[in-house]
Amino acid sequence: MTLALSKFDYRKLLGAFLMVASLAFNKWSVQALVTSDGQIESDLFTYAIIGIQLLFAFLGLVFLKLQQNRFWLGLVLLGFVLFVWAATRQPAEHFENFFFVYPQVRFYINLLLSVAALLGYMLATQVDRRRDIAQNVALSVVTFGFVALLIELPALTGLIDYRQVFIPKGVSLLGPHNRVYEPGGFFHRPENDQYSEMRPGDSVLALGARTGRLYEADYTYDHNGFRNSAPIAEPDLLLVGDSFIEGYKVSQDVTVAEQIMQGSEYTAIGIAQSDYSLYHGLSAMLHHLDDYSPKVVVWFLFEGNDLPYFPISHEEFVLSNAHLAEPARFSQRSFFNNLSSSLASWSSLARRTLQGENYARTQSGHFPDAAWSEETAMYFAYSPPDRVEARLPYLKELLLQGHALVRENGGKLLVVHIPIKIDVYRDLLAFPDDSVVQDWVSLELAAELKTWADENGIDYMDLTPALREAAADGTLVYFLDDAHWTPEGHQVAAKAVLDHLKTKGWLD
Repeated sequence: MTLALSKFDYRKLLGAFLMVASLAFNKWSVQALVTSDGQIESDLFTYAIIGIQLLFAFLGLVFLKLQQNRFWLGLVLLGFVLFVWAATRQPAEHFENFFFVYPQVRFYINLLLSVAALLGYMLATQVDRRRDIAQNVALSVVTFGFVALLIELPALTGLIDYRQVFIPKGVSLLGPHNRVYEPGGFFHRPENDQYSEMRPGDSVLALGARTGRLYEADYTYDHNGFRNSAPIAEPDLLLVGDSFIEGYKVSQDVTVAEQIMQGSEYTAIGIAQSDYSLYHGLSAMLHHLDDYSPKVVVWFLFEGNDLPYFPISHEEFVLSNAHLAEPARFSQRSFFNNLSSSLASWSSLARRTLQGENYARTQSGHFPDAAWSEETAMYFAYSPPDRVEARLPYLKELLLQGHALVRENGGKLLVVHIPIKIDVYRDLLAFPDDSVVQDWVSLELAAELKTWADENGIDYMDLTPALREAAADGTLVYFLDDAHWTPEGHQVAAKAVLDHLKTKGWLD
């Protein structure tokens, strides 16, 4: 008896094996990315995983006879596209990211890969139209490239900086008409700048709260680009800080510096900017301290975001920001780059708005004598900072450098702790059942830093008791829908600082 020749197609078996391998690799890679808890940040690694998965799937379909399996090909490519978008999510709370999860470059790479998958499906399944498809794609690419070149030509030649078109004039925004960068790594407003601004509370933007409030303020800046009404050659006090000290959303005459001068015979100047970190503050002092030679430097530290946001030394910070003081690169002036940033901000704001009341409600509280409502709720955009233990050594080193710098200049340094809003209002509010704010644990950071500062000869004061006392008496010291001080909050802070300095006798 002769054995019948087998007609089994081993290529199909190999194809099926490769398809299974593709699915298994997909599951493993997603698990690896998830369990890494953000440790795998390399785009190359992520897209290598995607490429290997796609290669397995493609070879599997080749052995399974590609043209006879359109459904399976479409399913594989759809899985590939979904994997790309799922594996490259990078949740963040920044408007520069599309929908809060995709940095711009990654978003566009994902978009290109998705289009490439669709094009690949069309070329694989429509054999008789491959030439037409290829010609249409090539013509579209060339046309878009030509139009893009015409639009970008003014930016390429330096005639137009599209940031001036896409970015409005306003506090903390990044356009060239908003900031001037210095070689030391800090920035300020343009010289003698003036403008008016009307904006909602930051909780409206950050949380999607709906309050209907708008805060209008006029801003006047001095010859150094800081918010001061008049130049003072040798002020008694030099105030260094961020948006709290600049006076975000309040009029010029109620800022801490102005309140100090109105409530005493002493003079005060601020070198403060919205978005300043301690790194920026130290750089600004290095640049301006000799010009002012104050008796006392008051350096304000906001617990919400002034822990070093990337743990490096000040010297490394200056080096990493040196390029910002150079003439704007084409990528900064580019039409499409600025359009992309605007679209990212719009997409993130739209997502936050679509989340509706529920998300904002989870980060809110209300006064016990009034029921919760969007109009009367107090919102909390800043939670206690994380990774504190890793960041504290760098914060302490910055404070030591500032202390040494001020002493060399013949002055004294007072470091003032600004608490986040929840630490002032925690015991004065009731919270909705679904609020996460009531679970936030206070860091007691001010007490720890006070002990450390005393040991190192640095004077450190905490504004929390003064603000709590005023809030308990019914004074609204923080805006309901914003993380910053009200005019009354500025007044409380100014009085607390003055009282502390008079007790020390530093202004005699």
